[in-house]
Amino acid sequence: MKSQTYPRLLAAGCFLILAALIGILPAPLYGVSKEMLRVMQQMDEMQQQLQVLQKTVDTQTAVLRTLIEQTNNKVTSMQTEVDDLKKSTQHDLQHDLASNGARFDSMTSQIEALGASLDETKARLAKLGDQMAQLQNMIQTLNTPQTPANPAAGTPGGGSAAQPAPAPPPQPPDPDTLFSSGTTNLTSGQYGLAIQAFQQYLDNYGTTDRALDAQFYIGEAYYAQGKYAQAVDAYNLCLERYPAGAKLPAAQLKKGYALLALKQNAKAVRELRSLIQRFPSSHEAELARQRLRKLGAAAR
Repeated sequence: MKSQTYPRLLAAGCFLILAALIGILPAPLYGVSKEMLRVMQQMDEMQQQLQVLQKTVDTQTAVLRTLIEQTNNKVTSMQTEVDDLKKSTQHDLQHDLASNGARFDSMTSQIEALGASLDETKARLAKLGDQMAQLQNMIQTLNTPQTPANPAAGTPGGGSAAQPAPAPPPQPPDPDTLFSSGTTNLTSGQYGLAIQAFQQYLDNYGTTDRALDAQFYIGEAYYAQGKYAQAVDAYNLCLERYPAGAKLPAAQLKKGYALLALKQNAKAVRELRSLIQRFPSSHEAELARQRLRKLGAAAR
């Protein structure tokens, strides 16, 4: 009985001692240890996440740097191509301007003629309105009953019958109408009608301010048809009859172009040099210099 009681007492004592020891340890120590473990675990996880993020950033930075380098290379290549294209375009443009000077100048003249035609059309419409009003008045006058004439005047014994008065010569169209007709036909390619209208203008109004323009446009009409000899004659009349006028440089330039078209290069060179000497600061003088350079001739 005694031998069985002793082990029980020993076990009970150990239990009491263990319980006492547990009771002696401060309770907050266990709580702090667990909290520290959790914080350390979280820090470790964050450290791992930072390492992964750093690798991702490094990878993306390398890719971005590669893309930037490739973009810079493409921009440099494109800039080189643009510069080459600009140089080529400028060279081609200068060549085209030099080789097509006559055509460009002809188009410029046609545009100027079209502008003049528009102005003339407005003036013509205003005149047509006045003429319509006059015609309406005439119709009303004709419709008004007239007083019968003396019948004895037309009967035998009443004297000889009056002879009808001769018809007055037809009046030429007004200058605005003629000039407008000429410019309209010139811009629409009706060169024969344009020459006819401008020539009629010169025949009736050859001393007006626009006589030089009319003569110049006759030359333009011949030039556009490839009738270069007639064009030279028309441009000569501009230079001979009208020593002062805005169209003189253009007339002399186009005369030089027409002479070149006729293979009369020596005369053409003299004409272009004369133009440069007479009107050195004009646009036509610059075109003449370009044509002389193309011909390999000096401007002086």
